[in-house]
Parts: sequence; C-alpha cells; structure tokens
Amino acid sequence: MKKDWYVGIDVSKKWLDVAIFAEDSDLKGYIHTQVDNDKHGYKELLRWLKEHDVDVSSCMYGMEHTGFYSDGLQHFLDKKGYKYTMLEPAVIKHYPIQPREKNDRLDAAKIADYLFRFNDTIKLSTLPDKTMEELRNLHRERKFYVEDRVCYMNRKQAVGKEEAKRLDKMIENLDRMVDSIEEKIRNIIQENELLMESYLYLTSITGIGFVNAVNAIVITQNFTAFKTARDYASYLGVAPHTKTSGTTVRWKPKPRKHCDLTAKADISQAAKIAVVHDIELKRFYERKCNGKNDADTIRKAMNAVKFKLVLRMFAVVKQKHTYKQLDTI
Repeated sequence: MKKDWYVGIDVSKKWLDVAIFAEDSDLKGYIHTQVDNDKHGYKELLRWLKEHDVDVSSCMYGMEHTGFYSDGLQHFLDKKGYKYTMLEPAVIKHYPIQPREKNDRLDAAKIADYLFRFNDTIKLSTLPDKTMEELRNLHRERKFYVEDRVCYMNRKQAVGKEEAKRLDKMIENLDRMVDSIEEKIRNIIQENELLMESYLYLTSITGIGFVNAVNAIVITQNFTAFKTARDYASYLGVAPHTKTSGTTVRWKPKPRKHCDLTAKADISQAAKIAVVHDIELKRFYERKCNGKNDADTIRKAMNAVKFKLVLRMFAVVKQKHTYKQLDTI
C-alpha cells in the first residue's frame, strides 16, 4: 500500500526547518533537519527526504507565506511539478496542538501535522503566470518605496532646516521612483486584456483608484485566489467575525487584527472618498452613524463602508460590468 507523506517547512531568511509527519509521534518526535534557503539547500532537502524513504515527487509540501523568503522554494517546487500549499501564518499560529515551547523546529512539525489532518480541504498552490509575477514584484517594490517616503516625511516634521533639505531630496527621489514603477504597472495592465478589463471595472467604482485597483488585482491574482468577497475582506481586516461560547461569551463582531495593514490603509482612503462622492454610500454611512459622532461609531461605520466597497469590487469583476452610481438623492 502506498504511503502518503507530508512535509512541513518553516521558512526564514537564511534557512529552512523541515519536518516529516509521523503518525505515531508527538510534534517533538517528528524527524527534522535544517538546510540553507537557497538552491543548494533545496537539493540537499530532496536528498535528505530520499534518505528517509520519502517519495519526493508525490508527497505534500507545506509552508507559510513569508514574502520574498519563500519565493525561491516556491519556484523550485513549482518547476519540479511537486504538490505544495502556501498557508496563512495565522493558521499555524492558532493551531490547536500547541506545545509550551515555540521554535522553528516545532513550527515545521505543526505545518506537517496540519497537512495530514486537513489534507482533504487543503488547496494546492501554484505560481502566477509571468505577467502576474512581474506585476506582483513591481507592486512590492512600490510598497517599499512608499513606506520609505512616509518615514522621511514624518521625520521631516521634527528636524532642523538643514536636515529637512536633505530629506526633501530623498523624498523627491522616491517620488520619481514611485512614478516610474506606477508607469510600468500601467503598461503591464494595458498590454494584458484580462487585467485591463478588471482594472476598468474596478476604477468605475467611486473611491477605487489606481492603488486599490492594483492592490486587488495583485493580491487576488486577478480575482482567482479568493473564492468570495468576504475572504478578501477578511484578508484586508474589514470583515467582522463573531465569537460566542455558551450563554455568557457574546463578543460583538469585529475584524481580525492580523491582516494586510498597507492594503487596509489604502481601502480606508477609498472609503473616505466614497462617503463624500457616492450618494448610496453616503446614505449608508449616515444610517450606520445614526446621528452619533463618537470615534467608535465612526470607526464601525467606516469599516462597514470598506466592506461594501470590497463587495462591489468582486461584483463588478465577476459579473463583468462597470459600476453605475445613483444620480439622485
């Protein structure tokens, strides 16, 4: 009888911690090794697995999304045609089987254990096509420069004139770099019919401009990586989740804290524009506020507007039509 193998990989900048699932063992007893996070390390990983009689071509590999650090391994596995899945960090962080210790070796073991227990529901991952990958890399680069620019602009408010002048030059350079990257992103979108179609649908929504449209296209891989609008809203941290237990625990629905904070900030700006220029959302926002003007009420009302925008984004792309705003009050 053929045995199924599950390999959990904890990815860090310099190395990979790897664990093989063992059915009759606790997490600490899983076979473990550590290899470099480079091409030589990936080959060493396969040799190590073969030494332990693992069928490297048919086993399931799992790792967390760690941005740049997991890109190399993902490309390696994809090129080999091996099955793998990219897991959200929150999945492993809140995994119910939790030993008291916390280290990379145990994290790899938890991933392997998760693959075994939920193998029927796990969705396999694949690399996006070359166009989407290029768009994703430019999107990341733009985000890096924008964050740097914000740091320099904030520092400029608390320094002397001489340093402020030097900071102005840095900000001007970053402005040019951001503009250059945005131009490249526009060119890529314009040259791809499907991406351009999604972009036009998204930007027809009041409040959704270039930044939020590109965020949605890249993060959702042109609306293929998330099944529903609520899944994407949860990723952004704007979808409320309930928490109840018995008759005493009745927490009010609230968004989760673990989310893409940059993308959430961008959709927040879109919501501020929408409640001013979109008649329907303005009514919706005022109804949610119900005449109150305290910070908590405003925050909840704005979050509801963000969720509405996400619903609209998925609706126009999935139904393939531009959004038509109400004209009269």
